[in-house]
Amino acid sequence: MKANKLLLGLMAVGTLFSCTNDESEFENASVGQLEKSYITVNVNSAYDITRAANYEDGTDVEKKVNKAIFFFFDNAGSPYNVSVETGGTGVNYIVKNNLGGSNSTSENIETITEAVLTIEGNKGTNPSKVVAVLNWDYAGSSISLYDLKSTLVDLAAATNQTSGFVMSNSVYMSGSDIMDATPITAANIATTINDANAIAVQVYVERLAAKVALATSETDGLYDTGVENPLSPGTNFYAKVVNWKLNTTMSHSNMVKTISPSWSDDNLGIIGWNIEAYKRSFWGTSASVGGEVSLDKNFSWNGITNTVGEPEYCLENTTGQNTKVLVSAQISDAQGNAVEVVKFLGEYITVDGLKNQIASALATKYYKYDGATYASILPEDIELVQAGNSGVDSYTVTYRLATAAEALTWKVKNADGVSYSDAAVADVNNALGALATAQVWKNGMTYYFTDIQHLGSAGSTAEFGIVRNHSYVVNINAIVGLGTPVYDASNEIDEPVKPTDTESFISAQINVLSWRLVDNNVTLN
Repeated sequence: MKANKLLLGLMAVGTLFSCTNDESEFENASVGQLEKSYITVNVNSAYDITRAANYEDGTDVEKKVNKAIFFFFDNAGSPYNVSVETGGTGVNYIVKNNLGGSNSTSENIETITEAVLTIEGNKGTNPSKVVAVLNWDYAGSSISLYDLKSTLVDLAAATNQTSGFVMSNSVYMSGSDIMDATPITAANIATTINDANAIAVQVYVERLAAKVALATSETDGLYDTGVENPLSPGTNFYAKVVNWKLNTTMSHSNMVKTISPSWSDDNLGIIGWNIEAYKRSFWGTSASVGGEVSLDKNFSWNGITNTVGEPEYCLENTTGQNTKVLVSAQISDAQGNAVEVVKFLGEYITVDGLKNQIASALATKYYKYDGATYASILPEDIELVQAGNSGVDSYTVTYRLATAAEALTWKVKNADGVSYSDAAVADVNNALGALATAQVWKNGMTYYFTDIQHLGSAGSTAEFGIVRNHSYVVNINAIVGLGTPVYDASNEIDEPVKPTDTESFISAQINVLSWRLVDNNVTLN
């Protein structure tokens, strides 16, 4: 995509630092020489700068600002204390609650919020850097820039609907320098409010979270899979979209984005991965927890609960273990009525047909004995059970004796073909469990999934990934194949997998918004 389509916008939070101290005798003094001084900081949200079709505004909940915390540092990133604790030594941050706000008349600005703060610092030097963090609770001691940047925030805190979405400085490259804190120069220091307003420090922030939503091209969510239904000759199986959910998501995010000066358009595969003029970059390094990547992969069919169009939020994931969209569906007829189907030894059959074949496989070996007669194992003596929760086992079923059959007396025919020996229930179950497994779409239940594409070209580092403050919209255009079968809707599956003997995919278009839009054509498998 052309670089001019990467322009991102501003949600301004005009924030004023001031005091009531008499300034007249401090006309040209710096913060280092004063107990109180003035710095005006405009906090701008780094997105939607063009209001073009490739961008979208945040909702009222996503963009509201309930609290702002401003952290000050010296040039080395050590805390620069600006606020004195009661009887204490001071901290390097100022908190402002209950920020007022108004809509902006500028096409580049969503909201303006004003707050009046007081800087109390006397360190012999001016503060060199500031980081703004919005909608975050912090009341600890002074914190260094390094520690603030690597502070871990979980999804619940980052997307709290009441407190507001956590936002922090937008990180980008300026030449060979990483701009992870906003510089403060001597020109930004003033001794009057009016002077400070004229030389404001511009801070750009972005949400820690990313946003994903699912859309369907068919209004009823019903798609022809292209697979013929042998149980109803002349018709095809359909797939009806039920719900969706994210999978393989990060547990935490760093408070401030981490980027590398070694990255380039070529090695990431993004044309314009960094745009200094708009204080944005479009890739980041994921957080680690205790030195390890922490990803949530397990799910159940019942746990896929997002409705079509309903957004879900997640945290930055560029680990190579890609965040996925899971789509739950039901195999159906053309009218959307669920169809239960079995795939066994390459053929589509019914559940009754499966049980008949399983019973036939053991009919001349295991017998029920009532004290007088021997009767072969029957289909009604067999029940299907989920094979397991990982790999092939997560989508196949095996077999065991039904509860009523376990109460019967079982015999096994000896090698002579005439005599019988006692058989324990465990022996019969072991024999059943050794038979070829089947795939069963119980009540038509199935799922499909895809890795979420980012902005990178095919095969590049940034082809797949989730980056903060982007919105990914997955639009299903078509569904081919029956997906991954589900027999037990409550079964906790370790991670989504594709059946090894079936070809299924969703044809989809993924739109990436930041809250920004980029078109990508993908196939969801």
